[in-house]
Amino acid sequence: IITRDKIPYEIIDGKERCLADEVPFEIPDSWCWCRLGTIFQHNTGKTLNSSNHQGTMMQYITTSNLYWDRFELDKLREMLFTDSEVEKCTVTKGDLLVCEGGDIGRAAIWNYDYPMRIQNHIHRLRSYAPIEVYFFYYVFYLYKRAGLIGGKGIGIQGLSSNAIDKLLIPLPPLAEQKKIVAKIEELMQYCDKL
Repeated sequence: IITRDKIPYEIIDGKERCLADEVPFEIPDSWCWCRLGTIFQHNTGKTLNSSNHQGTMMQYITTSNLYWDRFELDKLREMLFTDSEVEKCTVTKGDLLVCEGGDIGRAAIWNYDYPMRIQNHIHRLRSYAPIEVYFFYYVFYLYKRAGLIGGKGIGIQGLSSNAIDKLLIPLPPLAEQKKIVAKIEELMQYCDKL
């Protein structure tokens, strides 16, 4: 994505396409707009299939375990995972998980020291390069609250793999991502007290 006069353009197959209609708000000059799929490798987990009898029985999480910035892990389910499914469906510390269904866009960061498998209505986002993952958690929080994802009549109604890959998000420099997260967390302490 390139920017001219603060208007982003996407170049696909050598042709430019204006993204002015997709840009939800203005960003500072030092930031840029990009597609989520250029920052994160993402995939969904495994679909429950009662006819599948191969693999190892393992625990997994569903959208009912994933809440804003936290997980409830007291009631985990189990299903069979083959070796290739384990590789595709396992989350590790630092992965951003986002609900495709249920409360669309709800997100949390897996901060546990052990891996976990996910089912098919959860997206696992794993960055290609160093980022401040909490910044992107807060982007999902903002987009959800603003009705830009999972809203009624505006924005993206669902988060299929294609939709999440093409989601337009702001990208500040890494140092700025860290400062923004630090400021949000500082202010959230005051909100919690109120």
